[in-house]
Amino acid sequence: MKYMVLLVVFLAVALPRAHGQAADEINTLRLAQTYEQAGKHEEALRFYQDLFRQRPSNSSYFEGVRRTLTALKRYDEVASLLRQRLAQYPQDFTLRVFLGGLRLQSGQVDSAADEWEKAIAINPKNAQAYSLIADQCVNAREYTRAIDYLNRGREALGSPTMYAFDIARACAMNMDFDAAMDEYIGYLRAAPQTLYQIQQQISMFSDLPQALEAAVRRAREQVDDTPDNEALQYLLAWLYMERKDYPSALTVYRAIDRLKGSEGVEIVKFATRAFNDRAFAVAAQAFGEAASQYPRAAFVPDAEFQRARSLEELYAVEGLPDVLEPGANATQYPSSEAVTSYEGAITLYEEIARKYPDQAVGNESLYRIGYIKFHRFGDTDGALEILRQIADTRRRVFGNPDADVLIGDILVARGDLDAAIAQYDMVLPATNPRDLLQREVRFKTAEAFFFKGDFDTVLVQLEPLIEDVGSDIANDALDLSALIAQYRQPGEVPLQRYATALFLERQRKYSEAAAMTQDIITEFPSSDLVDLAYLKLAQLQRNSGQIQDAAASYQAFLDARQDSFLRDRGMFQLAELRERELDDAAGAITLYQQLLSDFPFSQFAARARERILNLRKGNS
Repeated sequence: MKYMVLLVVFLAVALPRAHGQAADEINTLRLAQTYEQAGKHEEALRFYQDLFRQRPSNSSYFEGVRRTLTALKRYDEVASLLRQRLAQYPQDFTLRVFLGGLRLQSGQVDSAADEWEKAIAINPKNAQAYSLIADQCVNAREYTRAIDYLNRGREALGSPTMYAFDIARACAMNMDFDAAMDEYIGYLRAAPQTLYQIQQQISMFSDLPQALEAAVRRAREQVDDTPDNEALQYLLAWLYMERKDYPSALTVYRAIDRLKGSEGVEIVKFATRAFNDRAFAVAAQAFGEAASQYPRAAFVPDAEFQRARSLEELYAVEGLPDVLEPGANATQYPSSEAVTSYEGAITLYEEIARKYPDQAVGNESLYRIGYIKFHRFGDTDGALEILRQIADTRRRVFGNPDADVLIGDILVARGDLDAAIAQYDMVLPATNPRDLLQREVRFKTAEAFFFKGDFDTVLVQLEPLIEDVGSDIANDALDLSALIAQYRQPGEVPLQRYATALFLERQRKYSEAAAMTQDIITEFPSSDLVDLAYLKLAQLQRNSGQIQDAAASYQAFLDARQDSFLRDRGMFQLAELRERELDDAAGAITLYQQLLSDFPFSQFAARARERILNLRKGNS
């Protein structure tokens, strides 16, 4: 019994002490790892050395000391540490691999090879040994040597595809992209399910033109040899898309579609990718092709709609393509003369709406017509007629209130702010408070009150939006809030006039908006808001093609507002106008240089330096 009591007392004292020591050891290791990850190797080394002295048998602590000493380039100490460890653990092949790596770093190639032969001899079929040796070679930029050891490991283990990614990476680093692709393709043949992984690997060097060309060439050769290999076909199509060669990619997807018997599904998948990549012409071709060749497929309504969307976007980017030239059939909806050039696009949407009246694409097509009429050529009457027909169904059946929101935008453009605010208020209950759409609608409501000059209500509307830090809506809300805070004092009249000018601009009444800004400049010369009025006047004139007037307005701003904190903005915009619209490179360079001299820390400084360099290259 006496001995039992002594044992209990001993454990009661010793166990808490052991627990405390273990906790201290864990904390020390975490500190060492944190410093190492932060690149503070001196600090990390001290902690690793303390741990290693306490427990010299612990391989993790030994590795920590070796890594940090190596990072500090204290190679003699690393070599001594490795030799000491080898004396204790002569069968640890990793020690000889690292020792060989040190030899290679110092140019002792033969000595390095001797150490690695000893490491391999411990177990010639140890896959990790060859891999670690290759890593040491890559670190020393001895890529060919790394590849030799990896190929030797393949032979030793009888596995032709082993180390494929390691060899391919070493080949790519050695600028031998053909060999790298051969490795990836060989592995893909053996394991088709690794396609995505291989694409990720290739993307590490595909931004080099010569690398991408080699990849396309090698993949195309393999596809020509074995056209029934789906994985190779997918790889080739992906490489074409990486090269932005979407017509060639479509050709490959046609082959994939035939190979898999997909009846157009693969072509639609490609078309969707092309649309998302803004290759609108090829996307339209592919969507149309799939719909026409497989008219009974379930995807046809969506494909027809996406073809129309692709053509609409193509017009916005490149101008009206031939396929959209207006035909004999006029649109059934009222429109301005500007609609004539878009008649083909609208006709496509009308046909889809007629064919699929009860499907989402039919409703979506009518929405697109309304969107085009309003945004492309300002036909508010035609847009409202369509949107009011579909808004209720779109909201109730398809759960999308965007037509209601667009109606609000049109009411703003028509100058009916009270009706627009009521429209936006009607939309809010149909949206989720956490959705982006609701935040957008709240901001639109705040803008409408701003146009009315009701700044207190604007600030109330903006407050919850500002709390969503980092979002675009929050930034816009902060900008509008700051505008009000900065310019509503000492009196609100100049800011109300400026809000009216912005409202007129939103209504596309550009000449009236310009006149309003000119009135602000004339009537309130002592107000800081005159700075904004000058810049807005110049912008309106520039957008209306009145380039000489815009240049004069910018110059008037710079002459009259010597102390404005917006001078750098005005100077940059005038320089940009001289460069792009007036073709005055010398005048633009002078202004860019003046900006850099007067405002070296301006947000426009980096862009000004870039423009100077580009202009000088163009003149050389």
